[in-house]
Amino acid sequence: MTLLVDPATEAPAADAVMGRASGENFPVSSRVLPRAARAHLLALYGFARLVDELGDGALPGVAGVPTVQQRLAALDELERDLDRAYRGEAEHPLLRRLEPTLRACELPRGPFVRLIEANRTDQRVSRYETWEQLRGYCELSANPVGELVLGVFGQATPERVRRSDAICTALQLTEHCQDVAEDYARGRVYLPAEDLDRFGCLPADLSAEHAGQRLRDVLAFEVDRARELLLQGAPLIDELRGVRVRVAVAAFVAGAGAALDAIERAGYDVLPGPPRAGTGRRVLALARTLAGRRAWARPRQVDEHGRLEVVAETDAEESMTVGASTTRPGVPLSAAEAYRQCEAITRASAANFYYGIRLLAPERRRAMCAVYAFARRIDDIGDGQLEREEKLRALDEQSRALAAPAGGTDPVMVALADTYARFQVPPDALAALIEGVRMDVRGVTYESFDELVLYCRRVAGAIGRACLAIFALRDPAGIDRAQAYRLADDLGVALQLTNILRDVREDAHNGRVYLPAEDLRRFGAVPPGEDREQLERMSALVRFEADRARDWFERGMTLAPLLERRSAACMLAMAGIYSRLLDRIAANPERALRERVSLGMHEKAWVAARSMIGGGG
Repeated sequence: MTLLVDPATEAPAADAVMGRASGENFPVSSRVLPRAARAHLLALYGFARLVDELGDGALPGVAGVPTVQQRLAALDELERDLDRAYRGEAEHPLLRRLEPTLRACELPRGPFVRLIEANRTDQRVSRYETWEQLRGYCELSANPVGELVLGVFGQATPERVRRSDAICTALQLTEHCQDVAEDYARGRVYLPAEDLDRFGCLPADLSAEHAGQRLRDVLAFEVDRARELLLQGAPLIDELRGVRVRVAVAAFVAGAGAALDAIERAGYDVLPGPPRAGTGRRVLALARTLAGRRAWARPRQVDEHGRLEVVAETDAEESMTVGASTTRPGVPLSAAEAYRQCEAITRASAANFYYGIRLLAPERRRAMCAVYAFARRIDDIGDGQLEREEKLRALDEQSRALAAPAGGTDPVMVALADTYARFQVPPDALAALIEGVRMDVRGVTYESFDELVLYCRRVAGAIGRACLAIFALRDPAGIDRAQAYRLADDLGVALQLTNILRDVREDAHNGRVYLPAEDLRRFGAVPPGEDREQLERMSALVRFEADRARDWFERGMTLAPLLERRSAACMLAMAGIYSRLLDRIAANPERALRERVSLGMHEKAWVAARSMIGGGG
């Protein structure tokens, strides 16, 4: 009897099994890993999913619902095919795919057999009385996967496996919380009976359209338990060798944390469907995890009736100072509320900078958001629909407000006032930004590159100088601050030059040309380069300017060793994203002249993650 012949035990097709990879809470095969490692992890995933399909899914060739005996027979045959795979003779496509991994990584047979045994257990056991019983099940159903992953990386020591077990059990418990309704429909309840009894939760509560308070209390308790397990396992990240391996494992931990957050955001009402975390939230969770800020490890709060209360979504370390909005018309804002609004602006608008900003400690992060929110306001005035003179008047008003920011009802100015009080932000930095945007409004063009650099120093170098005041220095007493400010200014110029090259086409259609006139004449180019000849000339000019921008990046990046770890990571993340963007523009200028070039969220997350663990941009 084989998996490929006998209809009673025939396994699901490989494509159907692998198609479920994108729906997991964790990245099945992180793109930060080398290709060989990704192939090995996908092979492991294929085996694990195949086991689950045989234990839960429809068996091809079997009419109706498969019997327990049919499923057990299929699992027995899978174990025999596993033995054949160790001999290089597997029959099922997913087992054949696993064969090179078994040979290359020398993986033990035990973890694979435990995964099969977990699904045999599912055929016999549908309820768990205690947490210890459920944890024993997780030792079969989840923990072997972590051990095998460590085996692929060649780092499966006993202590690392112990930490991995905590992470994998947390992932399994998270899935049990998400899938209460689905599991109940299959006649299974994975929530321990002792926990259901503790909160007075009845079987009928699991079949309702929406979760009642008793079930929500149970789930809050289990979510808290899962967070504690993640905390136990999280030190594994720092114990692993290799930047890419640490990022990949951090993504597992962050995925579990983001899924737990999603359950909380749903108010623990999982019955309409499993709450899921979107890509953006998983990316932010990864950056926080690598930063050592276990945002998913929130303290539990118990009300007067002994029930676990939902903790607000803000970071636990910020909950003492930043709460829910209390804005009322005409009432002065607190600094905490002003910062909260600036952070909301930054989250919504700072597509590239926010990845770096999130790596800072809370006080510095809020200050950076205040600076960004002000810069966003000034840019919006310059790019808005007001008439030219109205724009200039609006910029004058912002200049007067900036000269003496204070308390009031304007959240940006309230937050800036507090930032100025906490950090020695150069008084001329943000004023220079306003002057640079005035140049935009007046339609200033640039004859030489030196003239363009002056503009870049005003609109972006000024932001670099403001950021440096907020960053923490590695050796405040021994640093040459004047030199540090010059480097921050240089880095700002590099970022702005990259913006200009990215937006050549868009700017030209809006009647703006930032490229120096002397360079346009030198290459005989007319932006945006509509016909083939002009496209080639503009492409050559873009490469030329990209080389210039690279020189500015190289100088500016030497600022990083002067900063402490988190501040350096923030700077490297922001600069690294733009540096990669510049590389992409230089590699294919024609594309940049036809469409707006950008990086995907995963690539930005990788840059931010690598910067946090010292790899640079």
